[in-house]
Amino acid sequence: MSLLRSELRIRSRATWGWLAGIVLLVAMIAGFYPAVRNLASLDSIYADLPAALQSLLGGSDLVSPSGYLRTQLLAFFLPIVLLILGMSRGAAALAGEEEDRTLDLLLAQPISRGRLYLVKSAAVVCWLTVMTLATFATLAALNSITGLHLPWTDLAAVCIQMGLMCVAASLLTMAVASGTGRRVIGIAAVGYYLILAYIVQALAEVVTWLRPARPLSLWHWYLGDDPLTNGLGPTPVLVLVAVNAAAIAIGAWAFARRDLHA
Repeated sequence: MSLLRSELRIRSRATWGWLAGIVLLVAMIAGFYPAVRNLASLDSIYADLPAALQSLLGGSDLVSPSGYLRTQLLAFFLPIVLLILGMSRGAAALAGEEEDRTLDLLLAQPISRGRLYLVKSAAVVCWLTVMTLATFATLAALNSITGLHLPWTDLAAVCIQMGLMCVAASLLTMAVASGTGRRVIGIAAVGYYLILAYIVQALAEVVTWLRPARPLSLWHWYLGDDPLTNGLGPTPVLVLVAVNAAAIAIGAWAFARRDLHA
């Protein structure tokens, strides 16, 4: 616990900055909803777009409360911000320290590689949990004020599934980076996967031969069941939790058995 507290304290200033930025981002986008909710012409503009482009943008519904939040915030924009934070922290957790030649100082302490990996993973989970809770709190606080009037259970559902997806991607980045000793490899490998997975999930709505590949996409387990409308999905949550656990297990195994760079 002392190592975890130290890890969180070292990056506390940056964490507060990220937290403030995410709260402002969510508040700004939610605050614009009263200005667009009566503009039915916006839906017609989106409706004229090709079906594939509609899917990439998060749908064609821009005026309803759930459609507005989905297209403008939750389908792509906010998850990308959280993924940048999580993947950068995950990549730097061990591979960054190894590249900076500070990892030997940590391993000189009475702590095993496996335990160190778990502590670093817990720190990544804590950072993203704080950002996810801030997102939910901001949306819940502005829900009535902005006229969204969405059930808080649906807001909680989409935030939980978004947070789990971002944690999964971050832990996968950490696993690849710590398994190779290179931050850039972890970020590049998972980053390319996320781009491809997003395209597959979006285009599968209109390209039938892509549909069998949807279960391989983390975006599918985040938005595939539309948690903002249908609530928390037990299957997506279980799948995302399983991916998180597998990423930690594989990453810890690879880190424990690798020769570290001198």
